[in-house]
Amino acid sequence: MTTKTSKGTRPEPLGARLDAIAKTASRSRFQLSGRERTLAETLGETGLRWYTYDRVARRIGPAKPAKDGKQTPYRGHPVFVAQHATGTCCRDCLEELHGIAKGNQLDKAELNYVVNVICLWLTREIGPVAKPVGRGKRVPRSAMPAVPEKPARPGQSARSARAMRARAQG
Repeated sequence: MTTKTSKGTRPEPLGARLDAIAKTASRSRFQLSGRERTLAETLGETGLRWYTYDRVARRIGPAKPAKDGKQTPYRGHPVFVAQHATGTCCRDCLEELHGIAKGNQLDKAELNYVVNVICLWLTREIGPVAKPVGRGKRVPRSAMPAVPEKPARPGQSARSARAMRARAQG
């Protein structure tokens, strides 16, 4: 997280840190698939940042996380892929690649650093994402779910209501 210079130490820019991590063979192979890319574009930058902050705080933030080293899946969400690509998937990787000691709960500055690293990787991978797609716009009627002809009676499950309608039709 710091670089030694003739004038002392200074924080290393995130871009340089990501470039160094991306040169390792195990980290360079991670890329977003089409589904993960679509999800990232749908969530938008703000949604991804909130999800990342929440996930890192709950899964990696504690001093001794549950299932440490096994808590981050490799696929399924863009943040999971970004965590593996940036070495922020577990406390061992955080210590090895980012110099954040394990055994202590992440403080606010460390938590923000991890979130910024992940979000920078996502921005580099998919480009800057605009506002979430489809939010704030009116949903067309054709996209709305159909209203059942006979709604279920109070206390009746949707499954039994469907069964009664099927018997009445057939």
